[in-house]
Order: sequence, then C-alpha cells, then structure tokens
Amino acid sequence: MQVKLIRVKGMNFFENTSHQSFSDLILGENIYIDKTSQIANLYKKHNKFEILIRPWGFGKTLLLDTIKFIFTNGVEHSFIRNLNIATMDMEIPKQTVLKLDFSDRKIQSAEGFRSFIYSYYKSYLFEQNIQVKLNSELNTYWLTMHFIRAVARTSPTGQIVFLIDNYDQPFLRFLEDRVVNFPALYNEMLDFYHALYDQVEYIDWLLLCGETKFALSTEKHEGLPYISDVSYSDQGTCICGFSQGDIRKYYDDFLQDEADANEETVNIFLGKITDWYGRYRFTPHNIPVTRPYSIKSYFSQNAGSTALRSFYPVERFYSFLPKLIAKYGRNHERLLAPNDCGYTFSDNLDPYNINMFSLLSQLGFYSFSSITLSKVSSCFQRYRYQSNMVNNEMNECYQKILAMAEKLRNRGKQTAS
Repeated sequence: MQVKLIRVKGMNFFENTSHQSFSDLILGENIYIDKTSQIANLYKKHNKFEILIRPWGFGKTLLLDTIKFIFTNGVEHSFIRNLNIATMDMEIPKQTVLKLDFSDRKIQSAEGFRSFIYSYYKSYLFEQNIQVKLNSELNTYWLTMHFIRAVARTSPTGQIVFLIDNYDQPFLRFLEDRVVNFPALYNEMLDFYHALYDQVEYIDWLLLCGETKFALSTEKHEGLPYISDVSYSDQGTCICGFSQGDIRKYYDDFLQDEADANEETVNIFLGKITDWYGRYRFTPHNIPVTRPYSIKSYFSQNAGSTALRSFYPVERFYSFLPKLIAKYGRNHERLLAPNDCGYTFSDNLDPYNINMFSLLSQLGFYSFSSITLSKVSSCFQRYRYQSNMVNNEMNECYQKILAMAEKLRNRGKQTAS
C-alpha cells in the first residue's frame, strides 16, 4: 500500500478535525502530510508527562490519532511502512493507547466530568473484555487508579500511552460562562491528573494537547505537579503546521500553475500565501509554519482564483474575547516568557488576573517575530522575544473582535453615566 500524493485542484485533503478518524485517511484518497519522523523524534526524547499547545486548526487531533495508530499497530503496518518513521533507526513499541477528548459537552461540572470519566472507563473495559468491575461509588481519583492498573496489565509492555485532546476546553467554557462552579470542576480534574501522576510506573507517555496553557497543580490540590512543555522544543517545531518545505512538496503543481497565471515566481506567490496564513513561530530557530486548516481551505476552495481571504472561524471567540479585551486591554507589555514549562495566561486560574497577550498569543493572534537565545551559563538559557500580529488572516479576525470590544466599552460608559 502506498501513500498517495494527489496534486490536483479540488483535491481531497484529510480534515484536521475530530469528525474523521485516522482510518478515514488510510481508506480514502487523501493527502497526508507526513509528520511521523517528528513524532518519532518527540517520542525518542520524551518525558513521562508532556503537553503541546498549538492554536486552533493546527491538526492536534490528527497528530494524536497518528500517534495512537503507530503505537497500536506498530511500524510494520502496511501504511506505516511507507512513511518516514519506518526509515528511522529506533524502536517504537506496540502498546495499549488510551485517548480522551475533553471537548465532550458533558464536562461542564464536577459531576459531568466524573460521569464522563466513569463512562469511558466502563465502555473501554467492556470493549476490550477486561474482567474488572469498577465501583461506581468511587471518586475520580480511585476510579482512575484502578482503571490504569487494569489496562496496563493487558498492554504488551506493561505500560500505556495516554493521549488527551482538547484538555483545556473546560477552562475555555468557564471563560464563556458555561461552567457554573468551575472550582469544583477544576478540583475534580486535578484529582484525575493526580491519579495519573501516582500511576507513573504504568505510564510510558502522557501527552496533552490544547490551545491554551493553564496550571494542572495548585497549593491545595497537587494534581500533576510536573509536566514538560514541548510546545517550544526543537522536536515540536513543525510537528503541527505546514513548513514551506511541506507546501512546496505537496502543492508544487498548484503553486506553479497559479504563479504562472499571475506572472510571478513561485517564491513570490508562496510568500503572499504565507503572509496571509503563516508566520507562526514556536522555537528559537525562527522556522515559520502555516495553519493547516487555512492553507488546506485556500488550496481546495480557491481553484482558479488567487483571492486571499480568512478561513478562520473567529465567531468561536465572540462570547468571551471581546469582553476580556474591553475589561483588561491587550497587556502587550506583560508577555510572560516561556520557561521549561511554558507559560499560562492567568495566575492560578484567577479570571480577574488574565494576561491578555499570553492568551492572544496562544490562541494564534500573535506570534513571535523573532526569538533570540543566549546562554547565561552552562545550566541556564535566556530568551528574548519580539512579537506582532501573526498574519493578515488573524489581523482581519482581530479587528472584528476589537470592534466588538469597543462597543462593549461604549455601552459600559453609557450605563455608568
């Protein structure tokens, strides 16, 4: 079986959403941008607990589905044998993979989270014919403790890979005023994470993905006290997002046709596209990447036209971003520089102490225009950042949000007077 590289206008492109599974890619005739070598390099240097933050539309779900497929089937699978990971001199062990998605609508309360976790555990044990009965009266911590042990015993390695998609969705729902008692929900989630921490011997790799970074441990609830942020690591540079090389490799014919039609070179035409949809940087190497969803939409929907427009669904932020900007401003001067664990956009999840620039950066509105790395000593490194609006697509979206924020400010002034 070979991976097809389809280079025609109107091509099928595997959607980077949870609405399709990895099996759809294998069975259908879709372009697949091969990121398996990046996955292998990430796993080669992985820590037990890791987190990867990328804006919406960067293919985080597809990344996790790919990881699950690789560990479940092994590199000897006919599809995997044709990908870059099969040429690498390293061992990827077959082992049990668990994947949770916290975007489930049940998770809007502590009770909803516990119900979601219990239902997943019960269904998984039944489907895998694992003869363990979970006591429905147990709390989230002990449910997770018993479940992890039971599943790990059935894994070929005695350990599991645990993947969590959209881990930050409960907190974003809180910003949208869709969670009534967030402290209770947050504590319930911390109990879940603390159980994973206490079962470290049974976990080979825990990888969380989301758009935003928030704390998984507090002084009162230990939660997951240590997690390595790979969002700014060398291994995570292009693991989500299309590099210039990816675009040239998979869309070369399209680029050449459109460049010829506009009497431009391919490099000039590609530069215009990346000005609109690219220029995201996540490492000191200053390697820019492009949002997969936007570039896919442009190439598949703009056949015969080079008009550049926004494909980003900015409406998803209307319920809370204008309110936050109207209240806090943009706080551009308050960027918290990432350290070994990255940075959060609020202190201790306090909704009244939000670093708006950190939030906007993580959501994809701003990106580092340059990242300079210097060594302070053999043990410490220092980063200098310069940031600006990432591209024209996000600038269009941001202007809409700013206009809404201004209306809210004016409405507040009228009410006060």
